Amino acid sequence: MPKATYTNEAVRKELRTCEGGYVELRQLSFDEMLERRDKAMQMSIEQKPGNKSKQETSKVIFESAMQWTRFFEFSHCIVDHNLEDDQGGKLNFGNVMTLKVLDPKIGQEIERYIEEMNQEDDEEELENFTNLLSSSSKTEQSIPSTTTDPG
Repeated sequence: MPKATYTNEAVRKELRTCEGGYVELRQLSFDEMLERRDKAMQMSIEQKPGNKSKQETSKVIFESAMQWTRFFEFSHCIVDHNLEDDQGGKLNFGNVMTLKVLDPKIGQEIERYIEEMNQEDDEEELENFTNLLSSSSKTEQSIPSTTTDPG
């Protein structure tokens, strides 16, 4: 039978934005993906009383959900690294304050690697789905009409 369980293997990524820097990343388990989705969804639909408009509430909550999601991913996916703070101490991605001091270019590169590892929609699967949809549309167009025009 084919194996269908999660493996906790880490992949090492050399950082282009930080000379000599690397991160070792692991993929989220399916359960962790669900947790991330659930928490982000809860945060995005939550409404705070006393705000004047729903747009303001949505914007603030959306930003909060993005920060929480990135912290969740960094703290769960980064297994090891050699990145240091200004005092020479190893950065702690289990501490939310680390993202506040992280160089944005380095953070964005790590973020891209994490997103690649945890893509929820397989590109090949999406391509097959799109081809299936477009081919059924073509098939429908090429089927001659069975109704006759009395005129």
